[in-house]
Amino acid sequence: MRNRTKILLLALGTLLLTAVAVSTAGYWYSKPAIVTISVGPEASPGHKFARKLADVLVQNHASIRLQLLENEAGGHPLSRFAHHEADLAVVRTDERKIPPTARAIAILEHEALLLITPRQSKFRSLADMERRKVVVVGRDGRNETFVRRLLEQYKHDPKLIDIRTVPPGTALETLLAPGGGADVAVLLEPLSRLSGANDFEQLAKALKGFSVHPINDAAALERKLPGVYTETLEAGLLSGSPRIPDEDIETVALQRILVARGKLPEQQVVELMRALFENGRQLAVDGGYASHIEPPSTEKGALIASHEGANQYVSSEVKTFFDRYSDLIYIGMSVASVLGSSAIALYGTVFRRVPVQASSRAPQLLALRDRARTAGPEQLNAIEAELEAVLDEIMIGLGDGSISPRGLEAFRLAYDTARDAVAAARAKCA
Repeated sequence: MRNRTKILLLALGTLLLTAVAVSTAGYWYSKPAIVTISVGPEASPGHKFARKLADVLVQNHASIRLQLLENEAGGHPLSRFAHHEADLAVVRTDERKIPPTARAIAILEHEALLLITPRQSKFRSLADMERRKVVVVGRDGRNETFVRRLLEQYKHDPKLIDIRTVPPGTALETLLAPGGGADVAVLLEPLSRLSGANDFEQLAKALKGFSVHPINDAAALERKLPGVYTETLEAGLLSGSPRIPDEDIETVALQRILVARGKLPEQQVVELMRALFENGRQLAVDGGYASHIEPPSTEKGALIASHEGANQYVSSEVKTFFDRYSDLIYIGMSVASVLGSSAIALYGTVFRRVPVQASSRAPQLLALRDRARTAGPEQLNAIEAELEAVLDEIMIGLGDGSISPRGLEAFRLAYDTARDAVAAARAKCA
């Protein structure tokens, strides 16, 4: 194969490999990573919130994409997270078995417990629950389980309390009306919703007023039950006219926390934090859910430890590209150095001209010698010119390295022999 063809093929191969390497690296760097989140049915607030978050990540051209793993009605979203099938989930702090690998990213909501009765009721507090008919509003049985857990602290006889769960949207004015079948309604409502809801004013008009009862033991319950917090309901929060409650009261509350697996890469969590805290208005769900998102608690001893990526975002110590990939960059530079050296060696092998030994011209000189022995005067002139040309070629080649000095003695011997033959032939012609 001619040298020019080799050079062309090698150049084309180099360009092709470079293009493949660059495109592969670009695709790897720009391809969004998939992060999964376990959610409830489509109608649930958690599902709607996750869908909005997924849309925000796409709009912001983030380096991650959110994939929703939907659980049918009755299925618990946290179970998929616990079995390592999902990267994210929303946890209620009253969960008895929060996976130890869970790390907090953001507090999505505070949900306050409301004890509602008709205004004329003699009910006063959780300690007054025996022989009451209680309805708990909830999409599943978790709210009822939470209420029963609170009542355990009062040593009630469970047989003396009639508790049942009713779905959201149930007409409480009908249940709490005389003969409606309920003495107390228990709700767990997001605080962000309470400030803007008007259904409590409608309930007040239908019942001609109602009472929201305090939980005076809220601080004690907070100390006894992990995941339970004291919350204050300001006067007039539920209804301005009539004013409900008529004064500030204390109750207990839960938190809904967005958690991630502890091994989820920090940069992916930082991307999630940016979407959560820089696009708050877009993420709020109708009805107020997730309208006041808060950073997770970073204190030691928190119910759920915060993720390191969340800590970085909160403390504004987000790692740079070099910080995150310094090890990979170092390895890449080492590999590039090895590949570069190999490429240089390959190019040197292809492009380097192997020096010709000086002795390689000996056969040509011997042929000129044989011609000189039988040549006439004119032919001798031509032979002598060829001898000088061979000598000039050898001298120039020795100077630029294209001819090796190996075999130089053999060249000299052949050259002297040829010159002697030319001189002898000229003497004979004279």
